Amino acid sequence: MAGFKLDPMAVMIIMVACMRFHVTLAGEVITVGGPLGWNVPKNPKDYTLWSGKQKFLTTDVLWFTGKDSVAEVKEKAYYSCDIKNPVRLITSGPDRITLLTPGSHFFICTKLDHCNLGQKFVANVSPS
Repeated sequence: MAGFKLDPMAVMIIMVACMRFHVTLAGEVITVGGPLGWNVPKNPKDYTLWSGKQKFLTTDVLWFTGKDSVAEVKEKAYYSCDIKNPVRLITSGPDRITLLTPGSHFFICTKLDHCNLGQKFVANVSPS
């Protein structure tokens, strides 16, 4: 390869093209519940109202503030606040969950009384 030279302009064009088509894997960080955070709501419909106003996309990160744990569950388990077979369970609090797939994702607090008091919501996730 003796005598091979890179054209600086060609290198610059390739670098700009790569930067232009770069796709990030990190979406928006969304604080669950907004100012309420991840706590027992005053109104059992607070999280339902909050999530209905959100636009969730794949790669978005849900940030569950506070110390309460969170479980992602199947739809039937969501309505009965059943945490026996969660899809995901995170107990460290505060927790972050990245939304990786489109569709409906069901989240509940693992404390039965908290879930029954409305500490749960559905994230309807669209492709990013």
